[in-house]
Amino acid sequence: MICLTEQKAFITENYFRNGCKIDGEWSYSLQDCREEFRAFQIL
Repeated sequence: MICLTEQKAFITENYFRNGCKIDGEWSYSLQDCREEFRAFQIL
């Protein structure tokens, strides 16, 4: 899949923005990031 620069920026920002700290370690959900990216693409 070829992504535009703004798509890459959205994916990166979304991935880190949705991270949560559990027991002192950051956890990130790739699945949540994908779902939000797909919703972004529909707009």
